[in-house]
Amino acid sequence: MLTFQQIHDLVTFDGGSDLVLSTYLNLTPDRQIRRTYRVAFEDLVRQLEETISGEQRAALAREAERVRQYLEAALPPGRGVAVFSCAPRGLWEAISLPVVVGESIYLGRRPYVRPLLDVLDEYERYAVALVDKEKARLFTVYLGEIEEHTLVVDPVPGKHDEGGWSQANYQRHHEAHVYWHLKRVADELSALLRRRPFDRLVLAGPEEATSELRRLLPRPLRQRLVATFPAELFASPAEILDRTLAIEREVEREEDAHLVERLIETATARGLAVLGFAATLEAVWTGGVHQLVVADGLEHSGSECPGCARLSLDVPASCPVCQDHPQALSDVIERVIERTLEEGGAVKSVMGSAADRLRERGEGIGAFLRYAVG
Repeated sequence: MLTFQQIHDLVTFDGGSDLVLSTYLNLTPDRQIRRTYRVAFEDLVRQLEETISGEQRAALAREAERVRQYLEAALPPGRGVAVFSCAPRGLWEAISLPVVVGESIYLGRRPYVRPLLDVLDEYERYAVALVDKEKARLFTVYLGEIEEHTLVVDPVPGKHDEGGWSQANYQRHHEAHVYWHLKRVADELSALLRRRPFDRLVLAGPEEATSELRRLLPRPLRQRLVATFPAELFASPAEILDRTLAIEREVEREEDAHLVERLIETATARGLAVLGFAATLEAVWTGGVHQLVVADGLEHSGSECPGCARLSLDVPASCPVCQDHPQALSDVIERVIERTLEEGGAVKSVMGSAADRLRERGEGIGAFLRYAVG
């Protein structure tokens, strides 16, 4: 399972004079049957080879052969795979991904991790409680996969048909059993949160049951609740997964929009936030970024000074700060992301209308700051 620790280990790896090959491949079922992902890899290698020469070609040939042997030896699990290789420095990391990724290949001093960050950013861990008045099924959903954990069964006496006090007593008895059943479900969710921490909670089932359960949730669960939807207790895991992923996409887009507006408002008010390339690169250089916000797909060439680590959108003959000679970067945004993570900051990639809004107001990039810069 992909983790932030894996990404951190890759971000802090520096090949120095040796180059790292980063490869992302799709492993959808149609490609697994005939192993056509190997053909896709060879196409990527050829395309990259046409853009480089000399020592870079030699490094590509060496690292590509390692990846080729891996792909030929066994069928990688999952719907995608990320492979990082640098033989002279002992780096080899093959990460199985349960989601499809954009196929790509990169050769550079450091592993190219931005697609992995996008995967983790897009998928939070969800818990789903599917309930009625007698039973409950608990699930977790993460990275496009669903896992069923607990079945809670509390038989509830039916309502009595007779009138008078007998009917009233049975009604109270019935309601008490329903209450204790849903209270137990809330307790099971709390235990699941401790055992397998999740970011969001969804309730599913008849409205009467989900409404009562919602009322019984303790604060840590109420704070995570994002949606409810009607469903039958016998719904298949695939049905629950589809509904949850749809909710997840909607929640993610709404949060992206709120985050970008808050960034714009804070930066406009000259608070602890900046917008645009120049201000953000300055904040990264000084180590002041608390959270970097980047429009999905944003790229820009630039440079990094080996002397003072200053980042720039161009490649000056000499660094204006220390007069060293900056090194050209094909994508300075990737380095901005890496530097933010190295300094302990967070990175958020926004998509859709939120990304458009960020491009409109801030060239597609901005950051919340730890302290005032400049």
